[in-house]
Amino acid sequence: MKQIFLVLSLITGLLVRSQSSIDGYIKEAQTFLTQKNYKQAQLSLQDAMNEINNLLAKQIAEAIPSQIGDLKSVGEPEITNATMMGAGMQIMKTYKNAAKPEVSAEITILSNPSVIAGLTMFINNPSLMGQGQKSIRIGARRAIAKTEMEDRTDDKGITKQVRVTEIQIPLSQTMVTVKSIGLANEQEEQAFVSKIDLDKLKTLLGE
Repeated sequence: MKQIFLVLSLITGLLVRSQSSIDGYIKEAQTFLTQKNYKQAQLSLQDAMNEINNLLAKQIAEAIPSQIGDLKSVGEPEITNATMMGAGMQIMKTYKNAAKPEVSAEITILSNPSVIAGLTMFINNPSLMGQGQKSIRIGARRAIAKTEMEDRTDDKGITKQVRVTEIQIPLSQTMVTVKSIGLANEQEEQAFVSKIDLDKLKTLLGE
């Protein structure tokens, strides 16, 4: 019991500047603990952790560049707490090229150790990769890239084939996926990905 209260006190100290809702959940959990209502205390702590996860996700989203080359982020990052699905948080940021609407990209960060294990197996065994997949390097990190040519119709009704490439980069517990549409070649695609500070993301994620 003393250890639980100590953890609660530490969390409260770390979140002095955080939203009052988090403080409220923690105080609520403390009240339930004194009443020995452990289930409700657990639920209150889970609510607090969900709020903390949202704060962390926003911090991570802010660490992803708002503009990479001619591509600018649009709208707010999509943040999903996927704990109930057996994973962790998911963050997605969308980019558009104002001058070339057919060019876009998405950066997705998903915490899911089971996915990382599977991807690492493929990276270490290239013979297991599917058609169109290959192992590449992003800085010092290994990644898997898959490119396909797809028909896309622009706002003028003209259909043409464009490159659609998905690059998956495993960290320790987290997958960083970059999907680009309409970039000219492999060099442009990898140059886009290289602008993401993976080391900073890994630090923020505590990996």
